[in-house]
Order: sequence, then C-alpha cells, then structure tokens
Amino acid sequence: MTWREILRKEGFLDLGEFIVELVYIDCPCEPIPPTLAIYDKKGDEWYKVEEAPNVQNYREAVEWAIEVLERIRDGENVKLVSLDGPAPPKVMKRLSLALQKLTE
Repeated sequence: MTWREILRKEGFLDLGEFIVELVYIDCPCEPIPPTLAIYDKKGDEWYKVEEAPNVQNYREAVEWAIEVLERIRDGENVKLVSLDGPAPPKVMKRLSLALQKLTE
C-alpha cells in the first residue's frame, strides 16, 4: 500500500521521526476546516499546517493533505506552527527528507 493509500484509509502516517495526522471533524452544525498535525518525535513538539482549506468532505480533506505533504517534500515553504511559533528550518528540512523517503 502506498503512503497516499495509508493516509486515505488510516488518516495518519508514521514517518519514523514524525507522525502526520489529518484531523477532520464532520460537524453538521458549522464547518470546521481540517487540520494537518505533525508530531516531531525527536523534538517532542506538535506542529500544524497553517492553512485553512475549503473542503466539503473527508475525501477532499485527504487530497488537500496529500498535496500539502508533497509540497513540503518538494521543499516548498509551507508554514508549520506550534504553540512556540513557526517550525525551525532544520525541522522543515528533516520533515522534507522523511517525506522524500516515502515510496509511491
């Protein structure tokens, strides 16, 4: 199974140094945008992607998450934040390298 299929089915990926989790709440009362949470095991820190996608269902949320992870993998400047502020460049580099190791 590819990493995309695992993310679609399970909603999370274990990348070794990082855990990536798609947080999607299907609330009928008001729209809650999905969040892509990333846990850095080495730094013991949670980050979230600072983007609010406009999606209508889980399938669209997963496709957004895949696109964001591919952008990070390719070195694009995707904003990750924690309670302490933006993710340091070395964390982004380690995450990009971990994503590059994934098999298609």
